Amino acid sequence: MFCRSLFLVAIALADLAFSATIEIVAQAAYDKPEPLEFAPNEVTAAVGDVLEFHFAGPGTGVLGSNHSVAQGVFENPCNPAPNGFFSGYMAVNATSTEANMVFRVPVKSTDPIVFYCTQGQHCTRGMYGVVNGAGDKTLQSYRRSITVNRNAVAPTTIGGGEMVSNEISRILPAETPGAAGSTKVSLALIFVGLGLALLIAQ
Repeated sequence: MFCRSLFLVAIALADLAFSATIEIVAQAAYDKPEPLEFAPNEVTAAVGDVLEFHFAGPGTGVLGSNHSVAQGVFENPCNPAPNGFFSGYMAVNATSTEANMVFRVPVKSTDPIVFYCTQGQHCTRGMYGVVNGAGDKTLQSYRRSITVNRNAVAPTTIGGGEMVSNEISRILPAETPGAAGSTKVSLALIFVGLGLALLIAQ
C-alpha cells in the first residue's frame, strides 16, 4: 500500500516535470522606441504549461507603474475575449522593481491566444503578446489590425488564473531557453522509473 502511494506520487511529479512555467514580464522599457511591452511578446506553450505574468516597476523612485494582462481576440484588438483571463491592475511603487504578486494562467489548448494590457492606450502602443501564433493569428497580424490609438477595454471580472506570491513563484520550476524540453523529459523519466521500481518492489 505504501509503495503504491509512492508510485502515485511519482506519477504526479512526472506530470509536473513535463510542464513548463513560461515567465512573461509586463514592463516599460524606456530605452526602446516603443517602451511599453510584454517580454517576450511571442511564446510557444504546450497544454499543461503555465504562463506566469510578472509586473515590473521602474525601481528609480521617480514614477510607479500600473499594468495588467487580459486575454483578447485577434479580430478586435485591445478588447477582451469572452470568459478570458484577466489579472486586474497590478500597481508597483516607484522604488520597486517588480510587483509582489504574479499572475499564473494554465495553458489548456494549443490554439493561438493573444493577451494585452488594459491600461489606457498601452495596448495600442505595443503592449500585447501572442501564444502559439499560427496562420492569420500572429503577433504581426494583430499589430497590423491596430490602426488608431485608443483606450483598451478591460474585462468586467478578474479570473482565469491565480495570484501567487512572487517569492513563492521563484522556487517553482521555470523554463530554461534551449534546454527546457530535454530537462522536462529527463525529470519525468526519473520520476516514472522511480515509481515503477517502487511498485515492482511491493
